[in-house]
Amino acid sequence: MAELDRILAETESTHRQMHETLRRDSDQAIREIIRLRTRFATLVAELMAAMKTDPRLAGDHALSHEFEERFFAIRKRLAEHQARWRSAAIDEDPAGYRQSAEDLARVQDGFYGWARSSLEQTR
Repeated sequence: MAELDRILAETESTHRQMHETLRRDSDQAIREIIRLRTRFATLVAELMAAMKTDPRLAGDHALSHEFEERFFAIRKRLAEHQARWRSAAIDEDPAGYRQSAEDLARVQDGFYGWARSSLEQTR
């Protein structure tokens, strides 16, 4: 498995863990999401580095461009979500946070599915 695929899979797994944790209605769930967000941020940085060295992306300019466009659009949405939903804001409006996270999760799911499919087609 290529490094990009491995990191993409781990990023998606962490995303799914956050989504599953979000469904629990407890203060501990919110704290767990914050911990997972930290792990997710590290994985996003690793994903950016892996994108630069992946031979499939290097060999297909159109795919590389689309991958970057989609990835950075997701990063922007994620950054906006995280900026809006700091710990205090989550505590003040947990239902609003959950709705925002659900909306973001749908967008992220679309990216992961597209990325996985696109990379598999280049093998």
